This record gives sequence, C-alpha cells and structure tokens, in this order.
Amino acid sequence: MSAQKKKMNLYPLHLVIGFGIIALFWLMPPIAPITELGMKCVGAFIGMVYLWSLVDTMWPSMVGLFMLAISGIGGDAGFNGVWMQAVGVYTVLLTLFAMVLFGAMDEVGDTKYIAKWFLTRKVFKGRPIVFLAIFYVTCFVISAICSPITGLIILWPIALSLMDTLGITREDRIWPFFFVGMFVCMTLAQPLFPFLGAQLIPYAAFQSMTAAMGNAMTIPMGQYMAVDLIMTALVMAIYIIGVVFVLRVDISKLKAVDPEMVEKQMPLPKMNFQQKCFLYMIPLYLLMILIPNFIKGNPVSDALNFIGPMGITLVWIMLFLIVRWNGKPLLDFKEVAYKQFNWGIFFMIAAAVYGANTLSNEATGVPAFLIQALTPILGGRSEMVFVAIMFTTALIITNFANNAAMAVVLMPVVLNFSNQMGINPMPVATGVILMVFVAMLTPAASPHAGLMHGMKNIYTTKEILSIGFPVCIITLILYIFIGYPLCKMLMGV
Repeated sequence: MSAQKKKMNLYPLHLVIGFGIIALFWLMPPIAPITELGMKCVGAFIGMVYLWSLVDTMWPSMVGLFMLAISGIGGDAGFNGVWMQAVGVYTVLLTLFAMVLFGAMDEVGDTKYIAKWFLTRKVFKGRPIVFLAIFYVTCFVISAICSPITGLIILWPIALSLMDTLGITREDRIWPFFFVGMFVCMTLAQPLFPFLGAQLIPYAAFQSMTAAMGNAMTIPMGQYMAVDLIMTALVMAIYIIGVVFVLRVDISKLKAVDPEMVEKQMPLPKMNFQQKCFLYMIPLYLLMILIPNFIKGNPVSDALNFIGPMGITLVWIMLFLIVRWNGKPLLDFKEVAYKQFNWGIFFMIAAAVYGANTLSNEATGVPAFLIQALTPILGGRSEMVFVAIMFTTALIITNFANNAAMAVVLMPVVLNFSNQMGINPMPVATGVILMVFVAMLTPAASPHAGLMHGMKNIYTTKEILSIGFPVCIITLILYIFIGYPLCKMLMGV
C-alpha cells in the first residue's frame, strides 16, 4: 500500500485525534502556571501542529487561527483582529510576493537551463569525484531557488537516464549512495533563503516571539545563509570522501560521463529574452538583499534596508509587470500565482507566527510553565550541553513531524532558556532552524521525503535508513561543534 493511500485511510483517525487534542485542552482545568486562556491557546496550537504533520497544511491553519480567535487572545481587537494580525503581517505578505517572483523562474523554464549549465561543464569529464560534486551543487542550487520537490522532478529523470547510459544498475553499489546523496544535498539546501517557503515560518517566529518578550531580534540573513552554505558544503564533502575513500564504493563507471552525454539528455532551445531576465534577476536580487547586512551608512544600503526583502521583491515584480515582451508582461502574475502559489504554506506561516506569539505571551502562563517543566532537564547545563540537547531534539522530532512546525514548537524553549542562561539566542535558534530541515528518515519528515520514500524504483527503505541515518548523525555532530561556533562568530555574539 502506498504512503499516500495509508495516509488517506488514517485520515478519520487523525481528525479525531487532532480535534480531540483541542477539545481536551479547552475543557480540562488549567495546569499551573498556565492560565485558562493559555490552555486554550496551547490546545489550539498543539492540535494544529498535529494536523499539519499528519493531514494537511491549509485547513488546519484555518482551524488553529479560528480557535485562537475565539479563545479571547485577541483582546480588544476581538475575533476579526486576530485574523487581521495573522494574515496581514510582513512575513505573510513577503511569502505571497516571493512565491510569485521565484515561481515565475520555474514557470518560464529557467531551472532546466540552470541544471543544464552545471551538468555540461567540461571540468568533470573523466573525473568522477568532480562529477559527483558538480551534480550535488546542481541539486543544491535548484532546491534552494525553487524547492526540493522541483529539484527532484527535474533531476531524477536526468540522473536515471545517465545511469542507464553509463550501465549503472540497482545492483551497483554506487546507485543508492548516488541517489541518497542527491536527496541529502537537496534537503540541506531547502532552508538557504529565509524569505522563501516553509523556512520563513521559524525564521519569522523567532523575530515575533522575541518582540513579544520585549527584546526584538532579527537573525541577519547574510550570516544565516553563510552558515547554511558552509555547513552543507562541509557535509557533502565529508559524504563524498566517505563514499569514495572510506567505504571504497566503486565509482569507476562514472568516469565515462561526458558533458556531451548530458547535452543529448537535455535538448533545450536557446534562451529567450524573458528567461534571461529572470535568470539575471537572481544574483541581483540576492545582492540587494545582502548589501544592507554587510555595507552600512550609504544611501543605497540605507534605501534597501528601509524597503527590506518585501520591498525588493515588489520592485522586481513591478519591473517585470511593466516591461513587455511579445506584447505581454515579462511576468504573468495571474498565471504564475495560479500555478506556483502554495496556499498551504501561506496560511501555515500566518497561523504559525501568530500561534508562536501566543505561546510567548505572559498572559498565557506558557513561558513560566516551560521553565518550570524543563529546568530539571536543561537547567544548570553548560552552554554546549544545552545546544547539543536542542539540536538533537530538533533532528529527532523533525523526522516524524512537520519540520517548520517543530522549529516553532522549540523556539519558546530556545528563547526562555537562552535568557535564563544569559546567552544570545540567535545562534541557537539558527541551528535549530537549520537542523529541523535535516529530515529524510521517514515519509512524514517532509513532503519531499515522502516523495523520496515513494520512489521504490530508485530507493528502498533499507537504503534510505542505512545511508541516511549516519548522515543525520554526522550532520548533528558537525552542527554542534562547528555550526554553532560558526553562527556565534559570524553573528558577532
């Protein structure tokens, strides 16, 4: 039975459990120091997270917001105020516009040209290790710009065709290592751009929760992205070295791979003006995003800092709507929004960020409860032990539930205990955000993990676990002992 069919068969059970969690917290007496209002908010949030992980993203977000709205947490703003505050916040609007802008890249076909450019470099001819590195870089770039699912859909057929041409079969030892490595690189790339997709949920939750606690902080995008890039490069370098030199997997058949072979596998027409415009937009967009992080005190960086990522995104959208090609705007907003916009992510960000704010509200009693309940486990620990516990917890739970939601669940713990220990929470939060996207061991870990586990013609569960589990452990160790100090160094804390 397929994973999707099993999920549908269990749908009624998940509904009963999800709504049962909400009802239980709403009806049971408060658990001190959580208040009656806090019990309602916690029930709505936990029920929402459960349904996110096992059912869907869009309607559970609506249910969660509805329950929060009738709980009374909105105060004088009332029911309507909760929805206005949740849907109308900066991060939700940024999600809307960024999905359209970057979705247009995929819509016009740029992702295929990017993949082809990387895979037709002559430098890897006769060099199997270089080929592996370039192929994984291609996986990383496509996944970061669009999504791991888009990357898999584009690169799976190319990889399978190459394997067939090179005479590599399921019986060859390189097969599972090649394809699992491909997936590892894609899942590590997903959180690279904090202004796109599900990764914006915990990133924005950190900002909103620190503001609710009276000390607003924003994780600097440039430093955050640098950590993800450096750590992914380190993990993949260790992976390739481990496969080739430690496990001594035979990669000799990859020596026959040739750029001309890839060229035949990916016949594409010459890029047109529209495709070139969106392609050149990527480095310019990133430059505009990063300049305020590193260059300060001049009119350009001050202006970019004033409008922020959403303003920069809007500038590009307006430009592509104004400029016409073949009698049409470069960006067909309606068409791209129809095909590329993810309403589930949109409502999930709104509900997660608002829900996270309620968990940080002193009126709910949740912050005090977390400190009281977790002090025996986390209290009195050294900084590195605290970091190790948080990163390990993030890795474990994300392999069984929605990764972005799990990061939001852990964020109050990070903030409260970082405050109690007198350490800056930004590096810990950054590590937790990146660790929850190291999700591959179960179909429930992420949508693309479910897609991977469902491709039985490529992967077996045994292969995924036997290769993926050590990769997860190595990644965890690297983030604890290298990633966390790197965060502190780059963020100046």
